[in-house]
Amino acid sequence: MIVVTGDVWVAPENVDKLREHLRRLIEATRREEGCLAYSFGEDVLEPGLLRISERWLNWQSLDAHGKSAHVAAWRQQLKETGGVRREVVGYDAGQGRAL
Repeated sequence: MIVVTGDVWVAPENVDKLREHLRRLIEATRREEGCLAYSFGEDVLEPGLLRISERWLNWQSLDAHGKSAHVAAWRQQLKETGGVRREVVGYDAGQGRAL
């Protein structure tokens, strides 16, 4: 399993403008083959910080996601809305255990 975590910073006043675009991105991504989980969340203490959490079956499904039309549309919208910075990392998680 591949686990992806990340942060996206946007101007706090633009978060509401991105909600509909995020909804479309999340809905389309969750229908992708190999997507096990995909979500964004707003940081409670830092306005404008969006936290990303993803789980993928394998690297191939994650690579296909990165090339999808809905990801391209999201990246363009983020650019137009004033995305400040983005840090996203994928990890080969191997075996997990419930905590």
